[in-house]
Amino acid sequence: GTSEEDNQLIKKWGEPKAYPFTPKAHYELGEALGGMDFETAVAMSGSRFVLLKGPLARLERALANFMLDIHTQKFGYQEVSPPLLVKSHALYGTGQLPKFGEESFQTTDQHWLIPTAEVSLTNMAADQIYEHEVLPLRYVAYTPCFRSEAGAAGKDTRGMVRLHQFSKVELVSFVPSYMAEEEHERMRGAA
Repeated sequence: GTSEEDNQLIKKWGEPKAYPFTPKAHYELGEALGGMDFETAVAMSGSRFVLLKGPLARLERALANFMLDIHTQKFGYQEVSPPLLVKSHALYGTGQLPKFGEESFQTTDQHWLIPTAEVSLTNMAADQIYEHEVLPLRYVAYTPCFRSEAGAAGKDTRGMVRLHQFSKVELVSFVPSYMAEEEHERMRGAA
């Protein structure tokens, strides 16, 4: 939909867990523990940034390491540390431009900060023709991601939602077209 009010529930799975107390929002817990600092982040960078400290910063790093280890050791992905800045053609190649131009950050020398590692990983195959025998190729990366979230629905949501900068682990596979659905299910299982 054009706004959050237009969104429709299409499928529901499971039942929400009932607690004998009122659960707190993630930002309430993070701030109370002293590990999630929006005020300092806003002072240095403006709105939609967060500063993680101590155990929460360590937890974020540990989760990324855990996911990288699982994907490389159990599922056969090759770890990549890709560029965080790309040229316009890389964003066009992944469909980010022109559609998400206002959602992206551009530097003064015509580079763009990646909105997701998918851009860099997918562009590893740009202008390449692979022999069938080398496929599938599977890559995983942990990178910061940068999005302006201009005009995004939910932009006024509190907490670590719709941030300008966040980090995530991304999976990308290059497979023959007849393997697309099978690979998609494999990736979902790995994730």
